[in-house]
Amino acid sequence: MKAISIASADDVLVASRYENTADMPLFDAKPPARPDALPGGNGLAFDWRLIADRDWRLPWMLSGGLTAALLPEAVRISGATAVDVSSGVERRPGDKDPDKIREFLAVARSL
Repeated sequence: MKAISIASADDVLVASRYENTADMPLFDAKPPARPDALPGGNGLAFDWRLIADRDWRLPWMLSGGLTAALLPEAVRISGATAVDVSSGVERRPGDKDPDKIREFLAVARSL
């Protein structure tokens, strides 16, 4: 798996560089340009239309700011068949909430 940070259409083009070396791209929001920013888990989403309606050679995963509430729209717009969540199921940074995890999984299973 290769995480690819997305903020613009140009960032999506980066995915093609990894078609022969990664088994699955993970599209995530580009982290903020701050020295203390994490590489992921920032709770930021990107414009899902940037990856929609493309003929991807590899299976891929959607990440970036996903919550149980946003998941149906994110999947509908992007066409994702696999998703990743981190900050979207946290009470506060680094503290996962079991109820939010259960809710996210229930929504994901319903799609």
